[in-house]
Amino acid sequence: MKQIFFTVFFLSVSLLFGVDYYVDSESGSDTNSGTSPAAAWQSLKAVNNADIKPGDIVRFKRGGQWRGQLVPKSGEEGKPVVYTSYGDGEKPKLLGSVPLNKLTDWIDEGNHLWSTRPDTVHSEAAVTNFAELIWGLHQEGGAKSERKIVASLSKYAGKKEYQIVCSVPGSASNHLQFFAAGFPVNAEKYYLFRFATKSTKPFSVTTIRFSESGSPWTGLGNVIQLPVEIGTEWTEQEILFRCNIDCDHARLTFFLGKDLPQNAVFSFVPLELREATVESNGINTDVGNLILDGNKAGFKKWTREDLKTQDNFWYELKTNRVFFFSDKNPATLYKNIEAALHRHIVFHNCCRYVHFTDLDIRYGAAHGFGGTKVEHCVYRGLDVSWIGGADQYQQGGEGRRVRFGNGIEFWSDASDCLVENCRFWEIYDAALTNQGNGVNQQRNIIYRNNTIWNCEYSFEYWNRDSESVTDHILFENNACFNAGFGWGHAQRPDKNGRHVMVYNNTAKTTNFTIRNNIFCNATESCVRFDDDFRNGLTMDENIYWQQSDKPVFQWLKDRYGADRFADYRNDVGLDKNSVIVHGH
Repeated sequence: MKQIFFTVFFLSVSLLFGVDYYVDSESGSDTNSGTSPAAAWQSLKAVNNADIKPGDIVRFKRGGQWRGQLVPKSGEEGKPVVYTSYGDGEKPKLLGSVPLNKLTDWIDEGNHLWSTRPDTVHSEAAVTNFAELIWGLHQEGGAKSERKIVASLSKYAGKKEYQIVCSVPGSASNHLQFFAAGFPVNAEKYYLFRFATKSTKPFSVTTIRFSESGSPWTGLGNVIQLPVEIGTEWTEQEILFRCNIDCDHARLTFFLGKDLPQNAVFSFVPLELREATVESNGINTDVGNLILDGNKAGFKKWTREDLKTQDNFWYELKTNRVFFFSDKNPATLYKNIEAALHRHIVFHNCCRYVHFTDLDIRYGAAHGFGGTKVEHCVYRGLDVSWIGGADQYQQGGEGRRVRFGNGIEFWSDASDCLVENCRFWEIYDAALTNQGNGVNQQRNIIYRNNTIWNCEYSFEYWNRDSESVTDHILFENNACFNAGFGWGHAQRPDKNGRHVMVYNNTAKTTNFTIRNNIFCNATESCVRFDDDFRNGLTMDENIYWQQSDKPVFQWLKDRYGADRFADYRNDVGLDKNSVIVHGH
Protein backbone atom coordinates (compact mmCIF):
# COMPACT_ATOMS: atom_id res chain seq x y z
CA MET A 1 0.00 0.00 0.00
CA LYS A 2 1.43 3.38 -0.98
CA GLN A 3 2.34 5.55 1.98
CA ILE A 4 2.97 8.91 0.36
CA PHE A 5 -0.37 10.40 1.38
CA PHE A 6 0.22 9.46 5.02
CA THR A 7 3.08 11.89 5.42
CA VAL A 8 2.36 14.88 3.23
CA PHE A 9 -0.46 16.44 5.21
CA PHE A 10 0.72 15.56 8.73
CA LEU A 11 3.94 17.53 8.74
CA SER A 12 4.98 19.33 11.90
CA VAL A 13 3.00 22.40 12.82
CA SER A 14 4.58 25.55 11.46
CA LEU A 15 6.63 27.57 13.92
CA LEU A 16 5.04 30.71 12.51
CA PHE A 17 2.22 30.70 15.06
CA GLY A 18 -0.15 33.55 15.52
CA VAL A 19 -1.66 34.60 18.86
CA ASP A 20 -1.96 32.33 21.92
CA TYR A 21 -5.32 32.67 23.67
CA TYR A 22 -6.05 31.33 27.17
CA VAL A 23 -9.33 30.15 28.70
CA ASP A 24 -9.79 29.68 32.46
CA SER A 25 -13.20 28.47 33.61
CA GLU A 26 -12.66 29.64 37.20
CA SER A 27 -10.56 32.82 37.15
CA GLY A 28 -11.08 34.07 33.60
CA SER A 29 -13.41 36.81 32.35
CA ASP A 30 -14.92 37.30 28.91
CA THR A 31 -14.06 40.99 29.13
CA ASN A 32 -10.35 40.11 29.15
CA SER A 33 -8.14 40.10 26.08
CA GLY A 34 -7.50 36.35 26.41
CA THR A 35 -3.87 36.78 25.40
CA SER A 36 -2.22 35.63 28.64
CA PRO A 37 -3.07 33.33 31.57
CA ALA A 38 -3.61 36.44 33.73
CA ALA A 39 -6.02 37.88 31.12
CA ALA A 40 -7.77 34.62 30.19
CA TRP A 41 -11.30 34.35 28.85
CA GLN A 42 -13.79 32.30 30.82
CA SER A 43 -16.46 30.81 28.53
CA LEU A 44 -16.93 28.84 25.34
CA LYS A 45 -19.03 31.74 24.10
CA ALA A 46 -15.94 33.97 24.18
CA VAL A 47 -13.95 31.35 22.28
CA ASN A 48 -16.65 30.81 19.65
CA ASN A 49 -17.16 34.54 19.10
CA ALA A 50 -13.45 35.42 18.95
CA ASP A 51 -11.76 36.41 15.70
CA ILE A 52 -9.49 33.36 15.66
CA LYS A 53 -7.13 33.42 12.68
CA PRO A 54 -4.87 30.84 11.02
CA GLY A 55 -1.89 30.06 13.23
CA ASP A 56 -3.64 31.00 16.49
CA ILE A 57 -3.70 28.64 19.48
CA VAL A 58 -6.58 28.42 21.97
CA ARG A 59 -5.44 26.94 25.29
CA PHE A 60 -7.91 25.66 27.90
CA LYS A 61 -6.60 25.48 31.46
CA ARG A 62 -6.10 21.97 32.79
CA GLY A 63 -8.42 21.09 35.65
CA GLY A 64 -11.16 23.36 34.27
CA GLN A 65 -14.47 22.46 32.67
CA TRP A 66 -16.79 24.13 30.16
CA ARG A 67 -20.37 23.31 29.20
CA GLY A 68 -21.87 23.81 25.77
CA GLN A 69 -20.61 23.46 22.23
CA LEU A 70 -17.23 24.38 20.78
CA VAL A 71 -17.46 25.76 17.22
CA PRO A 72 -13.87 25.79 15.90
CA LYS A 73 -12.44 28.25 13.38
CA SER A 74 -10.42 27.05 10.39
CA GLY A 75 -6.74 27.59 9.72
CA GLU A 76 -4.82 27.28 6.51
CA GLU A 77 -1.99 25.14 5.13
CA GLY A 78 1.07 25.47 7.37
CA LYS A 79 -0.86 27.61 9.87
CA PRO A 80 -3.48 25.44 11.59
CA VAL A 81 -5.71 26.69 14.37
CA VAL A 82 -4.94 24.65 17.50
CA TYR A 83 -7.29 23.91 20.41
CA THR A 84 -5.30 22.46 23.30
CA SER A 85 -4.48 22.77 27.01
CA TYR A 86 -2.08 24.59 29.34
CA GLY A 87 -1.03 24.25 32.97
CA ASP A 88 -1.01 21.21 35.24
CA GLY A 89 -3.61 18.66 36.25
CA GLU A 90 -6.35 16.79 34.44
CA LYS A 91 -7.13 17.49 30.82
CA PRO A 92 -9.63 20.34 30.38
CA LYS A 93 -13.17 18.99 30.11
CA LEU A 94 -15.67 20.07 27.46
CA LEU A 95 -19.07 18.83 28.60
CA GLY A 96 -22.20 18.50 26.48
CA SER A 97 -24.47 18.25 29.51
CA VAL A 98 -26.23 20.20 32.24
CA PRO A 99 -25.99 19.21 35.93
CA LEU A 100 -29.06 18.14 37.90
CA ASN A 101 -27.35 17.69 41.26
CA LYS A 102 -29.50 19.88 43.51
CA LEU A 103 -32.58 18.77 45.42
CA THR A 104 -34.36 21.82 43.97
CA ASP A 105 -33.67 20.62 40.41
CA TRP A 106 -36.40 18.01 40.88
CA ILE A 107 -40.16 18.21 41.47
CA ASP A 108 -42.04 15.32 43.09
CA GLU A 109 -44.80 14.30 40.66
CA GLY A 110 -45.98 11.40 42.85
CA ASN A 111 -45.98 7.67 42.13
CA HIS A 112 -42.15 7.54 42.16
CA LEU A 113 -41.86 10.12 39.37
CA TRP A 114 -39.64 13.19 39.61
CA SER A 115 -39.48 15.88 36.94
CA THR A 116 -37.17 18.75 36.11
CA ARG A 117 -38.61 22.24 36.39
CA PRO A 118 -40.37 23.75 33.33
CA ASP A 119 -38.90 26.72 31.54
CA THR A 120 -40.33 30.22 31.90
CA VAL A 121 -40.23 32.18 28.62
CA HIS A 122 -40.36 35.98 28.18
CA SER A 123 -40.51 37.47 24.67
CA GLU A 124 -38.42 40.52 23.78
CA ALA A 125 -37.45 42.42 20.60
CA ALA A 126 -38.81 41.39 17.21
CA VAL A 127 -36.29 39.95 14.71
CA THR A 128 -35.46 42.39 11.92
CA ASN A 129 -37.26 41.87 8.58
CA PHE A 130 -38.82 38.53 9.55
CA ALA A 131 -42.40 39.78 8.98
CA GLU A 132 -41.54 40.74 5.37
CA LEU A 133 -40.17 37.32 4.41
CA ILE A 134 -42.04 35.23 1.84
CA TRP A 135 -42.65 31.62 2.82
CA GLY A 136 -41.73 29.16 0.07
CA LEU A 137 -42.60 25.57 -0.76
CA HIS A 138 -40.06 22.91 -1.77
CA GLN A 139 -41.22 19.55 -3.14
CA GLU A 140 -39.39 16.33 -4.00
CA GLY A 141 -39.88 12.58 -3.94
CA GLY A 142 -43.15 12.69 -5.86
CA ALA A 143 -44.93 15.12 -3.54
CA LYS A 144 -47.45 17.39 -5.27
CA SER A 145 -48.91 20.43 -3.55
CA GLU A 146 -49.72 24.03 -4.40
CA ARG A 147 -48.85 27.10 -2.37
CA LYS A 148 -51.25 30.04 -2.45
CA ILE A 149 -51.24 33.47 -0.82
CA VAL A 150 -54.80 34.57 -0.19
CA ALA A 151 -56.65 37.50 1.35
CA SER A 152 -57.47 36.24 4.80
CA LEU A 153 -61.14 36.26 5.76
CA SER A 154 -60.30 35.39 9.37
CA LYS A 155 -59.39 37.65 12.25
CA TYR A 156 -55.92 37.82 10.66
CA ALA A 157 -57.19 40.02 7.80
CA GLY A 158 -54.41 42.26 6.57
CA LYS A 159 -51.71 39.63 7.16
CA LYS A 160 -50.35 37.12 4.65
CA GLU A 161 -52.31 33.88 4.76
CA TYR A 162 -50.63 30.94 3.07
CA GLN A 163 -52.52 27.88 1.94
CA ILE A 164 -50.88 24.57 1.05
CA VAL A 165 -53.27 22.50 -1.05
CA CYS A 166 -51.94 18.96 -0.78
CA SER A 167 -52.52 16.48 -3.60
CA VAL A 168 -49.71 14.04 -2.72
CA PRO A 169 -47.80 14.49 0.58
CA GLY A 170 -44.87 12.22 -0.30
CA SER A 171 -43.57 9.35 1.79
CA ALA A 172 -40.91 11.18 3.84
CA SER A 173 -40.93 14.39 5.86
CA ASN A 174 -38.46 16.18 3.55
CA HIS A 175 -40.63 15.60 0.48
CA LEU A 176 -42.73 18.66 1.36
CA GLN A 177 -40.95 21.61 2.98
CA PHE A 178 -42.60 24.93 3.90
CA PHE A 179 -39.99 27.52 4.84
CA ALA A 180 -38.88 31.10 5.39
CA ALA A 181 -35.23 32.03 4.92
CA GLY A 182 -32.85 34.96 5.21
CA PHE A 183 -33.23 36.28 8.75
CA PRO A 184 -30.41 36.90 11.29
CA VAL A 185 -29.90 34.98 14.54
CA ASN A 186 -27.22 34.97 17.22
CA ALA A 187 -25.57 32.18 19.18
CA GLU A 188 -26.80 31.37 22.68
CA LYS A 189 -30.06 33.27 22.19
CA TYR A 190 -33.59 31.92 22.27
CA TYR A 191 -36.24 32.81 19.70
CA LEU A 192 -40.03 32.53 19.98
CA PHE A 193 -42.03 32.10 16.78
CA ARG A 194 -45.78 32.77 16.90
CA PHE A 195 -48.10 31.73 14.09
CA ALA A 196 -51.74 30.79 13.46
CA THR A 197 -52.80 27.59 11.70
CA LYS A 198 -55.67 25.39 10.73
CA SER A 199 -56.24 22.50 8.32
CA THR A 200 -59.28 20.97 6.70
CA LYS A 201 -57.93 17.66 8.02
CA PRO A 202 -56.16 17.56 11.40
CA PHE A 203 -52.53 16.44 11.59
CA SER A 204 -49.33 16.90 13.62
CA VAL A 205 -46.14 18.66 12.54
CA THR A 206 -43.42 16.47 14.04
CA THR A 207 -40.33 18.00 12.41
CA ILE A 208 -39.36 21.68 12.31
CA ARG A 209 -35.74 22.48 11.50
CA PHE A 210 -33.72 25.59 12.19
CA SER A 211 -30.74 25.75 9.80
CA GLU A 212 -28.62 27.74 7.40
CA SER A 213 -30.35 28.81 4.17
CA GLY A 214 -27.97 26.97 1.84
CA SER A 215 -25.76 23.93 1.48
CA PRO A 216 -24.70 22.14 3.63
CA TRP A 217 -27.87 23.27 5.48
CA THR A 218 -26.05 23.28 8.80
CA GLY A 219 -28.35 23.05 11.80
CA LEU A 220 -28.20 26.20 13.91
CA GLY A 221 -29.90 24.98 17.07
CA ASN A 222 -32.75 23.03 18.55
CA VAL A 223 -36.49 23.50 18.17
CA ILE A 224 -38.40 23.02 21.41
CA GLN A 225 -42.10 22.27 22.00
CA LEU A 226 -42.86 19.70 19.31
CA PRO A 227 -45.06 18.25 17.96
CA VAL A 228 -47.45 21.00 16.84
CA GLU A 229 -51.04 19.82 16.68
CA ILE A 230 -53.03 21.35 13.80
CA GLY A 231 -56.83 21.27 14.07
CA THR A 232 -59.73 22.34 11.86
CA GLU A 233 -60.20 25.71 13.61
CA TRP A 234 -57.76 28.61 13.80
CA THR A 235 -55.38 28.34 16.76
CA GLU A 236 -52.34 30.40 17.65
CA GLN A 237 -49.19 28.37 18.20
CA GLU A 238 -45.71 29.04 19.56
CA ILE A 239 -42.43 27.26 19.06
CA LEU A 240 -39.24 28.10 20.90
CA PHE A 241 -35.78 27.45 19.57
CA ARG A 242 -32.28 28.03 20.84
CA CYS A 243 -29.52 29.19 18.51
CA ASN A 244 -26.01 27.70 18.82
CA ILE A 245 -24.30 29.53 15.95
CA ASP A 246 -24.33 33.11 14.64
CA CYS A 247 -25.97 33.30 11.21
CA ASP A 248 -27.33 36.15 9.10
CA HIS A 249 -29.23 33.90 6.67
CA ALA A 250 -31.14 31.44 8.85
CA ARG A 251 -33.96 29.24 7.60
CA LEU A 252 -36.98 27.90 9.49
CA THR A 253 -38.52 24.84 7.81
CA PHE A 254 -41.75 22.97 8.53
CA PHE A 255 -41.36 19.43 7.19
CA LEU A 256 -44.88 18.50 6.08
CA GLY A 257 -44.14 15.47 3.89
CA LYS A 258 -46.03 12.31 4.86
CA ASP A 259 -47.72 14.16 7.77
CA LEU A 260 -49.96 16.57 5.83
CA PRO A 261 -53.04 14.53 4.83
CA GLN A 262 -53.80 14.01 1.16
CA ASN A 263 -56.36 16.52 -0.18
CA ALA A 264 -56.03 18.68 2.93
CA VAL A 265 -55.76 22.46 2.80
CA PHE A 266 -53.26 23.73 5.37
CA SER A 267 -53.67 27.43 6.26
CA PHE A 268 -50.85 29.35 7.90
CA VAL A 269 -50.39 32.93 9.07
CA PRO A 270 -46.93 33.93 10.36
CA LEU A 271 -47.33 36.42 13.19
CA GLU A 272 -43.93 37.29 14.65
CA LEU A 273 -40.47 36.07 15.54
CA ARG A 274 -39.02 37.55 18.71
CA GLU A 275 -35.92 37.12 20.76
CA ALA A 276 -36.70 35.55 24.11
CA THR A 277 -35.20 35.11 27.53
CA VAL A 278 -35.69 31.77 29.22
CA GLU A 279 -35.43 30.94 32.89
CA SER A 280 -34.17 27.43 32.49
CA ASN A 281 -32.10 24.66 34.02
CA GLY A 282 -30.28 24.51 30.69
CA ILE A 283 -32.17 21.59 29.15
CA ASN A 284 -33.11 22.95 25.75
CA THR A 285 -33.15 19.81 23.61
CA ASP A 286 -33.56 16.05 23.89
CA VAL A 287 -31.75 14.39 26.79
CA GLY A 288 -30.18 11.21 25.43
CA ASN A 289 -28.61 9.97 28.63
CA LEU A 290 -28.38 10.67 32.34
CA ILE A 291 -24.88 9.85 33.59
CA LEU A 292 -25.07 9.01 37.28
CA ASP A 293 -21.96 9.57 39.41
CA GLY A 294 -19.80 9.24 36.31
CA ASN A 295 -20.10 5.47 36.06
CA LYS A 296 -23.73 4.54 35.45
CA ALA A 297 -26.34 5.40 32.81
CA GLY A 298 -30.01 6.09 33.25
CA PHE A 299 -32.28 4.01 31.03
CA LYS A 300 -34.01 6.17 28.40
CA LYS A 301 -37.65 5.32 27.66
CA TRP A 302 -39.98 6.58 24.92
CA THR A 303 -43.18 7.26 26.90
CA ARG A 304 -44.16 8.26 30.40
CA GLU A 305 -45.99 4.96 30.82
CA ASP A 306 -42.71 3.09 30.27
CA LEU A 307 -41.21 4.52 33.48
CA LYS A 308 -41.43 1.56 35.83
CA THR A 309 -37.95 0.91 37.26
CA GLN A 310 -35.38 2.87 39.26
CA ASP A 311 -33.26 5.13 36.98
CA ASN A 312 -35.68 4.96 34.04
CA PHE A 313 -36.11 8.40 32.48
CA TRP A 314 -38.13 10.01 29.70
CA TYR A 315 -37.65 13.32 27.90
CA GLU A 316 -40.96 15.06 27.18
CA LEU A 317 -40.48 16.96 23.93
CA LYS A 318 -43.53 19.17 24.28
CA THR A 319 -42.59 20.60 27.69
CA ASN A 320 -38.82 20.17 27.46
CA ARG A 321 -38.62 18.29 30.77
CA VAL A 322 -37.07 15.09 32.06
CA PHE A 323 -39.13 12.61 34.10
CA PHE A 324 -37.16 10.21 36.29
CA PHE A 325 -38.42 7.09 38.09
CA SER A 326 -36.95 7.00 41.58
CA ASP A 327 -37.98 6.05 45.09
CA LYS A 328 -36.34 9.24 46.34
CA ASN A 329 -35.32 12.61 44.98
CA PRO A 330 -32.57 11.64 42.49
CA ALA A 331 -30.20 14.21 44.00
CA THR A 332 -30.26 12.29 47.29
CA LEU A 333 -29.19 9.08 45.54
CA TYR A 334 -26.47 10.47 43.31
CA LYS A 335 -23.92 13.18 43.98
CA ASN A 336 -23.49 13.93 40.27
CA ILE A 337 -26.25 13.74 37.64
CA GLU A 338 -25.32 14.89 34.14
CA ALA A 339 -28.09 15.32 31.54
CA ALA A 340 -26.42 14.75 28.16
CA LEU A 341 -27.96 16.95 25.44
CA HIS A 342 -28.72 16.37 21.77
CA ARG A 343 -25.89 18.37 20.20
CA HIS A 344 -22.32 17.67 19.15
CA ILE A 345 -19.85 18.79 21.79
CA VAL A 346 -17.40 19.91 19.09
CA PHE A 347 -19.11 20.98 15.86
CA HIS A 348 -16.25 20.58 13.41
CA ASN A 349 -18.46 21.22 10.40
CA CYS A 350 -16.54 22.54 7.36
CA CYS A 351 -13.35 22.82 9.44
CA ARG A 352 -10.03 22.93 7.61
CA TYR A 353 -6.55 22.80 9.11
CA VAL A 354 -7.56 22.50 12.76
CA HIS A 355 -5.69 20.53 15.46
CA PHE A 356 -7.38 19.30 18.65
CA THR A 357 -5.01 18.00 21.34
CA ASP A 358 -5.11 17.04 25.03
CA LEU A 359 -8.82 17.68 25.66
CA ASP A 360 -11.44 15.63 27.54
CA ILE A 361 -14.75 15.45 25.62
CA ARG A 362 -17.62 13.86 27.54
CA TYR A 363 -21.31 13.71 28.47
CA GLY A 364 -22.90 14.54 25.11
CA ALA A 365 -25.93 12.81 23.59
CA ALA A 366 -25.07 13.39 19.90
CA HIS A 367 -21.46 13.09 18.61
CA GLY A 368 -18.31 14.06 20.45
CA PHE A 369 -17.07 15.56 17.17
CA GLY A 370 -19.69 15.90 14.43
CA GLY A 371 -19.98 17.62 11.06
CA THR A 372 -19.40 17.37 7.33
CA LYS A 373 -16.69 18.60 4.94
CA VAL A 374 -13.85 18.21 7.43
CA GLU A 375 -10.40 18.55 5.86
CA HIS A 376 -6.78 18.52 7.08
CA CYS A 377 -7.70 18.15 10.76
CA VAL A 378 -5.75 16.36 13.51
CA TYR A 379 -7.19 14.80 16.69
CA ARG A 380 -4.44 13.81 19.11
CA GLY A 381 -4.30 12.78 22.78
CA LEU A 382 -8.03 13.23 23.35
CA ASP A 383 -10.32 11.45 25.82
CA VAL A 384 -13.84 10.95 24.46
CA SER A 385 -16.40 9.24 26.69
CA TRP A 386 -20.07 8.85 27.62
CA ILE A 387 -21.30 9.95 24.21
CA GLY A 388 -24.61 9.38 22.41
CA GLY A 389 -28.11 8.13 23.05
CA ALA A 390 -30.11 11.10 21.72
CA ASP A 391 -33.38 10.82 19.82
CA GLN A 392 -31.91 11.31 16.34
CA TYR A 393 -35.02 12.68 14.67
CA GLN A 394 -36.27 14.50 17.79
CA GLN A 395 -39.81 13.18 17.49
CA GLY A 396 -40.20 12.36 21.16
CA GLY A 397 -41.11 8.73 20.60
CA GLU A 398 -44.08 9.67 18.41
CA GLY A 399 -42.31 8.87 15.15
CA ARG A 400 -39.03 7.15 14.31
CA ARG A 401 -37.43 5.82 17.47
CA VAL A 402 -33.75 5.98 16.58
CA ARG A 403 -30.91 6.81 18.94
CA PHE A 404 -27.41 7.70 17.78
CA GLY A 405 -24.02 9.09 18.79
CA ASN A 406 -20.38 8.54 17.76
CA GLY A 407 -17.10 9.60 19.35
CA ILE A 408 -15.52 11.20 16.27
CA GLU A 409 -17.58 11.15 13.09
CA PHE A 410 -16.52 12.32 9.63
CA TRP A 411 -19.81 12.72 7.78
CA SER A 412 -19.41 12.78 3.98
CA ASP A 413 -16.78 14.81 2.11
CA ALA A 414 -13.95 14.32 4.62
CA SER A 415 -10.30 14.22 3.65
CA ASP A 416 -6.74 14.29 5.02
CA CYS A 417 -7.56 13.75 8.70
CA LEU A 418 -5.62 11.98 11.46
CA VAL A 419 -6.89 10.55 14.76
CA GLU A 420 -4.10 9.20 16.95
CA ASN A 421 -3.21 8.43 20.56
CA CYS A 422 -6.77 9.03 21.75
CA ARG A 423 -8.94 7.07 24.19
CA PHE A 424 -12.63 6.28 23.67
CA TRP A 425 -15.07 4.59 26.01
CA GLU A 426 -18.80 4.30 26.70
CA ILE A 427 -19.99 5.41 23.23
CA TYR A 428 -23.55 4.55 22.17
CA ASP A 429 -22.58 3.81 18.56
CA ALA A 430 -19.04 3.98 17.14
CA ALA A 431 -15.89 5.34 18.72
CA LEU A 432 -14.58 6.21 15.24
CA THR A 433 -16.35 6.41 11.90
CA ASN A 434 -16.39 7.88 8.44
CA GLN A 435 -19.74 7.50 6.71
CA GLY A 436 -22.07 9.35 4.38
CA ASN A 437 -25.11 9.58 2.10
CA GLY A 438 -25.31 11.28 -1.28
CA VAL A 439 -22.47 11.95 -3.70
CA ASN A 440 -19.34 12.63 -1.64
CA GLN A 441 -15.69 11.76 -1.25
CA GLN A 442 -13.92 10.34 1.81
CA ARG A 443 -10.16 10.30 1.31
CA ASN A 444 -6.96 9.96 3.32
CA ILE A 445 -8.27 9.35 6.83
CA ILE A 446 -5.97 7.68 9.38
CA TYR A 447 -6.95 6.18 12.75
CA ARG A 448 -3.90 4.88 14.61
CA ASN A 449 -2.56 4.10 18.09
CA ASN A 450 -5.93 4.65 19.78
CA THR A 451 -7.37 2.71 22.74
CA ILE A 452 -11.09 1.89 22.62
CA TRP A 453 -13.31 0.01 25.04
CA ASN A 454 -16.99 -0.45 25.91
CA CYS A 455 -18.34 1.07 22.70
CA GLU A 456 -20.94 -0.62 20.51
CA TYR A 457 -18.51 -0.38 17.59
CA SER A 458 -14.84 0.46 17.72
CA PHE A 459 -14.87 1.43 14.03
CA GLU A 460 -17.81 1.81 11.66
CA TYR A 461 -17.83 2.51 7.92
CA TRP A 462 -20.35 2.90 5.09
CA ASN A 463 -20.88 5.26 2.18
CA ARG A 464 -24.04 5.00 0.10
CA ASP A 465 -23.98 6.41 -3.38
CA SER A 466 -22.63 4.67 -6.45
CA GLU A 467 -21.05 7.95 -7.57
CA SER A 468 -19.25 8.41 -4.24
CA VAL A 469 -15.59 7.58 -3.61
CA THR A 470 -13.86 6.29 -0.50
CA ASP A 471 -10.10 6.01 -0.88
CA HIS A 472 -7.10 5.53 1.42
CA ILE A 473 -8.62 4.77 4.81
CA LEU A 474 -6.18 3.34 7.38
CA PHE A 475 -7.14 1.81 10.74
CA GLU A 476 -3.94 0.53 12.36
CA ASN A 477 -2.22 -0.15 15.69
CA ASN A 478 -5.42 0.38 17.67
CA ALA A 479 -6.24 -1.61 20.83
CA CYS A 480 -9.98 -2.36 20.93
CA PHE A 481 -11.67 -4.12 23.84
CA ASN A 482 -15.20 -5.25 24.81
CA ALA A 483 -17.32 -4.11 21.88
CA GLY A 484 -20.97 -4.08 22.94
CA PHE A 485 -20.23 -4.05 26.66
CA GLY A 486 -21.01 -0.35 27.15
CA TRP A 487 -23.99 1.38 28.71
CA GLY A 488 -25.81 1.74 25.41
CA HIS A 489 -25.83 -1.93 24.47
CA ALA A 490 -28.39 -2.87 27.11
CA GLN A 491 -30.72 -0.12 25.87
CA ARG A 492 -30.44 -0.79 22.13
CA PRO A 493 -33.26 -2.54 20.30
CA ASP A 494 -30.62 -3.54 17.68
CA LYS A 495 -27.83 -5.02 19.77
CA ASN A 496 -24.81 -5.27 17.51
CA GLY A 497 -21.50 -5.21 19.39
CA ARG A 498 -18.63 -5.37 16.87
CA HIS A 499 -15.13 -3.94 16.74
CA VAL A 500 -15.30 -3.44 12.97
CA MET A 501 -18.78 -2.81 11.56
CA VAL A 502 -19.12 -2.25 7.81
CA TYR A 503 -22.70 -1.71 6.70
CA ASN A 504 -24.05 -1.78 3.13
CA ASN A 505 -21.66 0.28 1.05
CA THR A 506 -22.21 1.32 -2.57
CA ALA A 507 -19.34 3.84 -2.90
CA LYS A 508 -16.29 2.96 -4.94
CA THR A 509 -13.98 1.93 -2.09
CA THR A 510 -10.24 1.48 -2.59
CA ASN A 511 -7.07 1.33 -0.47
CA PHE A 512 -9.05 0.54 2.68
CA THR A 513 -6.65 -0.99 5.22
CA ILE A 514 -7.25 -2.53 8.67
CA ARG A 515 -4.00 -3.89 10.10
CA ASN A 516 -1.90 -4.43 13.24
CA ASN A 517 -4.85 -4.00 15.60
CA ILE A 518 -5.95 -5.86 18.71
CA PHE A 519 -9.64 -6.81 18.64
CA CYS A 520 -10.55 -8.36 21.97
CA ASN A 521 -14.00 -9.60 22.98
CA ALA A 522 -17.30 -8.57 21.37
CA THR A 523 -20.87 -9.45 22.20
CA GLU A 524 -21.71 -10.44 18.59
CA SER A 525 -18.49 -10.80 16.58
CA CYS A 526 -15.18 -8.99 16.32
CA VAL A 527 -15.74 -8.15 12.65
CA ARG A 528 -18.85 -7.84 10.47
CA PHE A 529 -18.96 -6.94 6.76
CA ASP A 530 -22.36 -6.51 5.09
CA ASP A 531 -20.76 -5.64 1.76
CA ASP A 532 -17.97 -7.16 -0.29
CA PHE A 533 -15.33 -4.75 -1.58
CA ARG A 534 -12.35 -7.08 -1.22
CA ASN A 535 -10.66 -5.64 -4.31
CA GLY A 536 -10.11 -2.44 -2.37
CA LEU A 537 -9.65 -3.95 1.10
CA THR A 538 -6.62 -5.11 3.07
CA MET A 539 -7.02 -6.78 6.47
CA ASP A 540 -3.94 -8.36 7.97
CA GLU A 541 -1.61 -8.79 10.96
CA ASN A 542 -4.44 -8.28 13.45
CA ILE A 543 -4.80 -10.12 16.76
CA TYR A 544 -8.25 -11.44 17.67
CA TRP A 545 -9.51 -12.74 20.99
CA GLN A 546 -13.11 -13.87 21.29
CA GLN A 547 -15.21 -15.97 23.62
CA SER A 548 -15.27 -19.55 22.40
CA ASP A 549 -19.05 -19.57 21.88
CA LYS A 550 -19.06 -16.40 19.75
CA PRO A 551 -18.10 -15.90 16.10
CA VAL A 552 -14.95 -13.94 15.36
CA PHE A 553 -15.97 -12.93 11.83
CA GLN A 554 -19.26 -12.36 10.06
CA TRP A 555 -18.66 -11.99 6.34
CA LEU A 556 -21.95 -11.25 4.57
CA LYS A 557 -24.17 -14.13 5.77
CA ASP A 558 -21.37 -16.48 6.86
CA ARG A 559 -20.06 -16.67 10.43
CA TYR A 560 -16.69 -18.03 11.44
CA GLY A 561 -15.61 -18.96 14.95
CA ALA A 562 -12.01 -19.40 16.04
CA ASP A 563 -12.20 -23.05 15.06
CA ARG A 564 -12.99 -22.02 11.46
CA PHE A 565 -10.23 -19.45 11.04
CA ALA A 566 -8.68 -21.44 8.18
CA ASP A 567 -12.04 -21.58 6.40
CA TYR A 568 -12.41 -17.82 6.76
CA ARG A 569 -8.98 -17.23 5.28
CA ASN A 570 -9.67 -19.57 2.36
CA ASP A 571 -13.20 -18.33 1.67
CA VAL A 572 -12.65 -14.61 2.10
CA GLY A 573 -8.90 -14.25 1.50
CA LEU A 574 -8.23 -11.78 4.32
CA ASP A 575 -6.13 -11.84 7.52
CA LYS A 576 -3.50 -14.18 6.06
CA ASN A 577 -0.96 -13.17 8.73
CA SER A 578 -3.40 -12.44 11.55
CA VAL A 579 -3.62 -14.42 14.79
CA ILE A 580 -6.54 -15.70 16.85
CA VAL A 581 -5.99 -16.21 20.56
CA HIS A 582 -8.60 -18.72 21.67
CA GLY A 583 -11.06 -17.53 24.31
CA HIS A 584 -12.74 -19.48 27.09
